[in-house]
Amino acid sequence: MTGLLLFLTPFIKQVNRLWEYQEDASYLEVQIGKRQLEHEIEALTLLEVKPAALVYKKVVDGKADERIVFDMYEDKLRKKPGFQPIIVGLKSVSFIEFDSLIEMTLVTLEGEEYVYFLKK
Repeated sequence: MTGLLLFLTPFIKQVNRLWEYQEDASYLEVQIGKRQLEHEIEALTLLEVKPAALVYKKVVDGKADERIVFDMYEDKLRKKPGFQPIIVGLKSVSFIEFDSLIEMTLVTLEGEEYVYFLKK
């Protein structure tokens, strides 16, 4: 029995490291996605903040305004039109509008909750 435990110990340690890495990967995914969202909205004009979506407009070559929507689809925060995932692995997202900020709350599939503030 002792021989079996000695044999399995390196595998158990490796599995534990993988779990720790997965938690870090979830955090990094959210951080990278948040930075991408901030970058995307810099050049846009806010139209509306909904509980589960942000609606912006973008002037394209002086023509009619193009509506840009950031909302939840399955487990992703995406950018429309089209389908551009910004953050994946989410259970929910919510937005609350304040005077000069937007509070964004993200809950991952693992149950981790992150709260960020975006400029309007």
